[in-house]
Amino acid sequence: MKEFFQALKAAFDQNKDTVLVTVVTSSGSTPRAEGAHMLIGKEGRICGTIGGGAVEFQSEQLAAKVLEHHQPVLKKFILAPNKTDDIGMICGGNTEILFQFISGKSAPLLEQINQAAMTCFKKNQAGWLICTYDEEHNSSLGFYSQEGLIGLSEELPETLFTNQIQKYQKDQMHYYIEPILTPGKVYVFGGGHVGQALVPILKSVDFYCVVVEDRQEFLTKELFPLADELILTDFHEVTKTIPFTENDYGIVVTRGHSFDYALEEQLIRAPHYYLGVVGSEHKVTLHKKKLMEQGFSATEIASVDMPIGLPIPTETPAEIAISIVGKLIEARANK
Repeated sequence: MKEFFQALKAAFDQNKDTVLVTVVTSSGSTPRAEGAHMLIGKEGRICGTIGGGAVEFQSEQLAAKVLEHHQPVLKKFILAPNKTDDIGMICGGNTEILFQFISGKSAPLLEQINQAAMTCFKKNQAGWLICTYDEEHNSSLGFYSQEGLIGLSEELPETLFTNQIQKYQKDQMHYYIEPILTPGKVYVFGGGHVGQALVPILKSVDFYCVVVEDRQEFLTKELFPLADELILTDFHEVTKTIPFTENDYGIVVTRGHSFDYALEEQLIRAPHYYLGVVGSEHKVTLHKKKLMEQGFSATEIASVDMPIGLPIPTETPAEIAISIVGKLIEARANK
């Protein structure tokens, strides 16, 4: 989603008209779910995808017409053989796509929305993109965050701003409200080979990354140019220095079993959404036994994903990192 706002800013900085293409409903089997976006300019697709294939091809053609006529379009695609609008796809579902014309001349509003969105990304705060459209071919964009509402004159019920896409209608106006990120920081404990491989992959799928180390030489911008935060602390006292929340993820990949165990003891008790620890089956068995001896319940121990990672053969730090990120994507989706 961050890429979309960056691309939109580049377009309005050059006074270019664009079309925002959004999947607003999806049922059955479809290439992409609700919330998938593309940004289209006169040169064609600028960024994003709604799944490729015939739907995306026809959507790019329809977006070109929206660019020409400056009017929004709501188009339903039937992704199964049919007699009314067969586009040759056999997925079996239906999808409804909104095409919104965004004038390059609306730069002041777009600049406000972009700045608010970037603040949310930078601070890991919740924010919502709001698309509106009515039966008279009028559409607009708005944005909501803890700083307030931008671009819309009418207040919306607070219950619409959740972790899920919401649709709301008042009179003739339709509102499509989409969270731009799910708050929660990924704390990577350990700046070694696996930690160094993890951060770029995590950032590529829009996680907020914090690297935690007790060695300054493994906590530099040269090693972690993409990290959002770098924290130097004692691994035995992390809960005293880091304000964990129930939205956060903990990934334990330190240089030694004793450090891993010290973190397990602390992080199980601390607020968190997901906690995973790297290690062999032998190490996991020993750590679980030790945690049980220290008074942790079976439920508390079972809540720790160890050994972390998808159940696929891995060997290199990059392979291990990909396996770990796969589990975090799964956990975020389940959230």
